[in-house]
Amino acid sequence: MEDSLDRKSANTRLAALLGFYLAYFLSYFIKLSPSIVMPAIQQRYGFTSGQTGFISSMFFIPYAIMQFFVGPLCKRIGAGNLVGTGLAVSGLGLLIFSNGSTVATLAMGRFLLGLGTSPIFIGMIYFMQRSFTESAKYARVYGLGIFVSNIGSIIAAAPLKAVLNVVPMNSLFLGFAVFAVVLGLYIAFVDRAFKTESLDTGSSKANLVHAFKLTFTTPVLVSALLLWLIQAPSLVSYQGLWCTKWTATAFPSLEGLSGWSGIAISIGSILSSLFCEKLFRLYSQGTGKTRGKAVLRTCLLHVLATLLLSVSKQNSSAAFFALSLLCDVLFGYTTGAIIVQVGIIVKEHSDPAENASIMGVFNGVGCLTQQLGQWLTGVSIDLFCLVVALNASFSLTFVCLAVVFVLLILGAWRNLTSSKT
Repeated sequence: MEDSLDRKSANTRLAALLGFYLAYFLSYFIKLSPSIVMPAIQQRYGFTSGQTGFISSMFFIPYAIMQFFVGPLCKRIGAGNLVGTGLAVSGLGLLIFSNGSTVATLAMGRFLLGLGTSPIFIGMIYFMQRSFTESAKYARVYGLGIFVSNIGSIIAAAPLKAVLNVVPMNSLFLGFAVFAVVLGLYIAFVDRAFKTESLDTGSSKANLVHAFKLTFTTPVLVSALLLWLIQAPSLVSYQGLWCTKWTATAFPSLEGLSGWSGIAISIGSILSSLFCEKLFRLYSQGTGKTRGKAVLRTCLLHVLATLLLSVSKQNSSAAFFALSLLCDVLFGYTTGAIIVQVGIIVKEHSDPAENASIMGVFNGVGCLTQQLGQWLTGVSIDLFCLVVALNASFSLTFVCLAVVFVLLILGAWRNLTSSKT
């Protein structure tokens, strides 16, 4: 397909890819900005940690549900139209959230943001599958997408905190709302132009029921899903909500630098995206045991990173702050590597026409755990605070999370270390 495209079509494809990258960038900014804005909102309105986690987690209810339908909808109305509409809804959500002052209005804003950004990841995957059929090139553009998304993560950390010191949140988010709407129109137009110049190779097999059946009856995909459930709640519970507040609590004399925790996580994720092609080759070559152990090794390293977060925040000195940032980098790297490796597993073990729908199932189930993760970590912190200090409550909560990750790894171990993988 790629060789048959003329120069005009190739340029249009790149223009559309740029639009999807920018949308993915915006979705990560929206998803992870609560780590900066929610502590301030919590303090301003006197919300509990449980209420704060509930507000932030409302993003993931519509996001999770929509993941199951985005793949088939992309085939029916087009990825560009779907993502463009979603970005318009995101703009509305930004306006409501940034002007909210109650649990209900803030939760509604997050709900609309989740609904609006829900098509972006799978829409991008669908476009990439249709446009970059060679696995190595797909791995390259997929990794670049992870890279771009983490630029959004970085901006949602310390830079956002600095800007909010001089610009009101409602004014700043108004600008992002306008950007979202304009970007949506751009993506819908450019993707439609590309579609008229190229062939849509998708088949009618990519439907929700079929995607569910393949996901839950293919042993390798079941194991890959378990590993996906490690990074999903881990990323949004820590980077997406608690990292800034936890860091500020652990290092009160360095509170002004707490936003660097989110940046460090994003730097780690960016590093993993730069090795995307290498990870692809590692998975696509060698024996099944070698490939499986490589993925599982990454997950075990992520468990270690999660535990080290708790250790590094037990001393408030500058040296331990530096150690904490290094742990954040490791946490981000392993999270990004899991995303890349699982994405490659799905691509290698499914038909191209089914890939986007299967990833939709992965993302949908993952987002349900993200919603639970943000809410339950908030509840856990409140409960532990009844018997220990706030910093210790954070530590105990994430130790519990690491234990859950170990159980998921054990569940995936057999299928991913089989020679049939």
